[in-house]
Amino acid sequence: SQQAEAKAVLAGDFHKSGRRAYQMGYVHYLRQEADAVLACAGRAAVHWQNATVDAHERACAVRLRGLGYDLKMNYPLALAAYRETLALYGSLSDESADVAIVLNDIAEAERLSGDDVAAERDYHEALRIARAVGYAEGEAYVTGNLALLALDREDWPGAETLARESLPLAEKVGRQELIAFNCYCLAKALVRQGRPAEARPYAQRAVDIYTRLGVASDIADARAVLDECAG
Repeated sequence: SQQAEAKAVLAGDFHKSGRRAYQMGYVHYLRQEADAVLACAGRAAVHWQNATVDAHERACAVRLRGLGYDLKMNYPLALAAYRETLALYGSLSDESADVAIVLNDIAEAERLSGDDVAAERDYHEALRIARAVGYAEGEAYVTGNLALLALDREDWPGAETLARESLPLAEKVGRQELIAFNCYCLAKALVRQGRPAEARPYAQRAVDIYTRLGVASDIADARAVLDECAG
């Protein structure tokens, strides 16, 4: 993507250079590299401004900026970016996978900033839209995020129910980090209910997947649950 962005700029194809900058930014987001995400978001926005793109591309650049602020734990700026993104996507369609995605982003920032009521509301709206438009991946990860919200509230049985619902959806989609996330949620819900033997295989699976993916914070969280199963 780095090479393709540079070549597209030389060719004067700012639509493609913006797309490559956006894709780089999302990789940096998965690596949890906030400054690089924000830098890519800025470049994508400039490229697409030169290309005179439509609302969808503008929304992608704004959302990427929100993801960068999320990593920096600057939730007010993240929420402002996500709400701007939602308005852009909403101008194209009231209900779409993109609208579900950014509603989930909003809910996640609300959860992390301590507004559980707003987070639950927006997660459920994102889930409703994902189901309505047939967005299977969205249905999987939003259900998983509701499980995480239940863990935050120490609603262990509720978290177990939601994680059990989300895990087969994630397996059907095939996204490894999503499978690991649901295994982590399920393991934590089970061990906190005094069922460590049942929890252990899920915790081990989460550790194994996160280790392959190489995200240190996720590995640490999963190992902590695995240790709790053993201890």
